[in-house]
Amino acid sequence: MKHFPFPGYENHYCSNLAQKTPEELERAKAQGAAMMAFTAPEGMVIEDRAIAGPDEGQKLNIRVFTPKELVGKESPVVLDIHGGGWVAGNLDIDNARCAAIATRVPCRVVTVDYRLSGPKEIHYPMPLMDCYTAFEYAKTMEGSNGKVGLHGSSSGGNLAGGLALYLRDKNEDCALAVLNCPCVSTGFNEDLAYHQNYDLRMGPDKKAIGAENCYLDGYLEGQQGKTPAYYAFPLYAHDVGMLCPHFILVGEYDTLRDDGWKYARRLLDAGVPTEVMLGGRSCHCWTACPGVYTDVTHDLIALAFQREFGLLDHLKK
Repeated sequence: MKHFPFPGYENHYCSNLAQKTPEELERAKAQGAAMMAFTAPEGMVIEDRAIAGPDEGQKLNIRVFTPKELVGKESPVVLDIHGGGWVAGNLDIDNARCAAIATRVPCRVVTVDYRLSGPKEIHYPMPLMDCYTAFEYAKTMEGSNGKVGLHGSSSGGNLAGGLALYLRDKNEDCALAVLNCPCVSTGFNEDLAYHQNYDLRMGPDKKAIGAENCYLDGYLEGQQGKTPAYYAFPLYAHDVGMLCPHFILVGEYDTLRDDGWKYARRLLDAGVPTEVMLGGRSCHCWTACPGVYTDVTHDLIALAFQREFGLLDHLKK
């Protein structure tokens, strides 16, 4: 399959290549630097906090973004969950996205430094429970009006999807779940998108050392050959009915494209209000790349939050 990256996103395309030439590696490094370069918008109040985690004695780090016009006022809150394949990533990689959403809605944005899987024996459901704890904090924190939505990218999209199911099953409200290029099953390498975009494949050649396996604590040891819990991988849910509204984004050149697409179709079939965006000529998590298409996408994400937070009710006729 011939790829034609969205103009201006060539470095992002190179960063997604599984095998890189020296020139492509330099472009990938430039993309990483651009993603981490962040200048806070004028007047944006950014505060790091430590809250009690779900486990005894655990501290959970969060970062709160508050636009200047909301200081001293109540607003909805978006909980942002960063990506990184459950094994990497931190609060810093989503600074630009959090500020963009906070500014555009406007609302407060809370991003959570959930525990990462790997050699520290952190596995499902620990990261998910960290996110749930941050969600509960966002709902009752000072300045929150009690309306909370979710945004997650890649593995963060997986966690946002699992959390939306968890909240439904606990009869708790969530205004909107935005799943940005999510991984919602362990079988995405069976999809056409994976083979059409094989040069952009993610992860190792063996499942036993893959990130999905690490998150689950082993296909064999932790799961004993069973289908994973649907809070861990939402596509395996036996029932997706009565979920909160969803907005699912997938990239045309993303190997996870069909994974998210199938989940969106299941939601629509179940009558769940669902908006779907296919990022044309775009790779996995294109919104991590500064650019015009990222700006447009953030506008659409913000519009979806405005709609579900009731901030567009004045447009009704």
